[in-house]
Amino acid sequence: MDNARQQLIRLYLDNLQVNVTAMGHNQVWSDWRDLDYTPDYNKFYLICDGEGWLKIGDKEYAPKPGQWFLMPQGVKQSFSYTDGPRFTKYWCHFTAKVGENNLFDLLKIPVFLETGKDGEPRRLFQEPLSCVSGTALTSSLLIKAAMLKLIAYYVEHAASGAAGVEPAAVSEPLQGVIEYIHLNYHRNLTIDELAERVHLHPNYFIRVFKRHFGTSPIQYVNRKRIEQAKWSLSSTELLLAEIGAKVGIPDVSYLSKLFKSSTGLSPTAYRLTHHPNQPFNP
Repeated sequence: MDNARQQLIRLYLDNLQVNVTAMGHNQVWSDWRDLDYTPDYNKFYLICDGEGWLKIGDKEYAPKPGQWFLMPQGVKQSFSYTDGPRFTKYWCHFTAKVGENNLFDLLKIPVFLETGKDGEPRRLFQEPLSCVSGTALTSSLLIKAAMLKLIAYYVEHAASGAAGVEPAAVSEPLQGVIEYIHLNYHRNLTIDELAERVHLHPNYFIRVFKRHFGTSPIQYVNRKRIEQAKWSLSSTELLLAEIGAKVGIPDVSYLSKLFKSSTGLSPTAYRLTHHPNQPFNP
């Protein structure tokens, strides 16, 4: 996968918002069956034991123990028990939004993983389940944090498999803008310039970009600049003014303000923390 596609996927994941609506671990009921319905939430099934049948879109599956299935929101699907032992599975219903889009509409990703004897998936499902009935004030945050770990495991292992993970075709009209930003973030980029590349009115372009990526174009440009500034502070001896010139923010005062707003640290503190052997020269 080339760097531009990796950056686009990271952009989606950086702006991901999740919500768990239901989850559990049990053997399915004897009437576990539903045909040709389209859920408004995503589902994870981690098969522990038993037999059953799934249909996702136009493809049918007979999941085996150790397989982890993704059944995406908005896709027609079916499921049913069979004549054999019924499934015992971990399951989770959840939303995963980037702006107004479902994450799994934005990514081409396999609908199942082979987890084999890896015990980590079970542990990851057990983590949010332990919080569901909890009375802790932060239980909802803990569940969301655990859900992000589940998604991270699935995406990372899908990316390392034969099918891999790619941005979906729906993102292609804006992918060129992302690539252009990566090549030109050090310049004084304007909304008009970026909007022209996709032949949209600037105001409409801002809305489309934020709806698709969950962040505004300028916020994304500045995020890229701060990422590069962080790298320079931690791995070079460049002066802050030199770093600012390289990343497209020549005003040192503004760079410092933006950097602290993004990281919680001043450039000085960041360099001392991440590159302690190098002196800082403001």
